[in-house]
Amino acid sequence: MANNFDNQYRSRSDQRSKRRKTNLILNSLIVIVVVLIIVVASTIFYGGRNDEKNASAAKNKVSQHTKNNDKSTVTNNDNQDNTVTDESTTDDNKESNEEADDESQQGLESKDIVAEDSNVPNVKKSYTNPNWKSVGTEQTNGHQYSSDSNSIDWKEKEKALSYATGIPVDNMTIWYLSRNGSDNEVVGTITPKDQSKVYRVYLSWVDGQGWKPTKVLELKENDMR
Repeated sequence: MANNFDNQYRSRSDQRSKRRKTNLILNSLIVIVVVLIIVVASTIFYGGRNDEKNASAAKNKVSQHTKNNDKSTVTNNDNQDNTVTDESTTDDNKESNEEADDESQQGLESKDIVAEDSNVPNVKKSYTNPNWKSVGTEQTNGHQYSSDSNSIDWKEKEKALSYATGIPVDNMTIWYLSRNGSDNEVVGTITPKDQSKVYRVYLSWVDGQGWKPTKVLELKENDMR
């Protein structure tokens, strides 16, 4: 009887032991599965974030590259515009220089000047130029002759004297300037400030166009009249 009780007790103990082992194995498996789920989920989650970061970084890189290309294009366009502007400025300066050269040749050095020796006492040479033009005028109500050195008419006569002889106004001394028979005809005697030359200049008025040189005499002596 005691042996049967012992056998039953051992059998129950063995069953309990088996249950504990089974539960332990199951719990371990559950823990392992949970850990695996966490690992997989973390991998998916962080992997997705990394992909987003990588995609964002790649997008930013492409965007920056595009901006750099745009800046480069703008810079190149600006340089081209500056080059065109510089070329245009150079052309303008060239034209201005050519005009200045033309102006400097409008005096007695012009290739169109006709110079003749003169038999008139005290006249060295006589100069004419078929291409002389009127110098323009600001007088809008007809010609108003004036001997006032501050008047428009006087300033325009100075311009015509300079145009005919090539002596700049600021380097010119006017010794005599007056009518030559009428308000539309004048004669003047001028020199450069160093008085190296003496010229007698004849001007005629052209309505609406201003004073026009008609003849220049180079005097032999300092005749300032």
